[in-house]
Amino acid sequence: MNAFEEKDATNKQFGLNEKGVINIGKSVFIKGELTGDEDLTIEGRVEGKIDLREHNLVIGPNGKITAEVYAKSITVMGSIVGNISTSGLLEIKASGSVVGDLSSPRISVADGAYFKGNIDMKKSTQTAKKTESPKTELNFSQQSGSLPKNFKDTTL
Repeated sequence: MNAFEEKDATNKQFGLNEKGVINIGKSVFIKGELTGDEDLTIEGRVEGKIDLREHNLVIGPNGKITAEVYAKSITVMGSIVGNISTSGLLEIKASGSVVGDLSSPRISVADGAYFKGNIDMKKSTQTAKKTESPKTELNFSQQSGSLPKNFKDTTL
């Protein structure tokens, strides 16, 4: 066995796929707080809290989550019961189910998906920068009482 084959065997053993995403399999049950510094795919069950604020989370078709969930972006193909907060995109696929309050600047709910709760469409810092309009300042001379040269009267 060479070094590459050994690395592939280790990655499969610990659930790491080719993209560097950790997988939690169907038979795994976690109760408590789940935190991490990498992207995560969950096919099993989690109860408690999931905190991946700087990373992406995918709830696979077999994933069943009962937790408060915080992540950069979340894709739901399984089910989540609990409040969800993202700084990016929250995507509920057709097979997905979410019961809880959502807080995200971008939300996508596919036709056939189930959602019950409230939505808070907060602005992300990138969205706020894009939508900020340039400020135009008109300088009216108080002494002369005249309008700027480029002013057009459209009241007629």
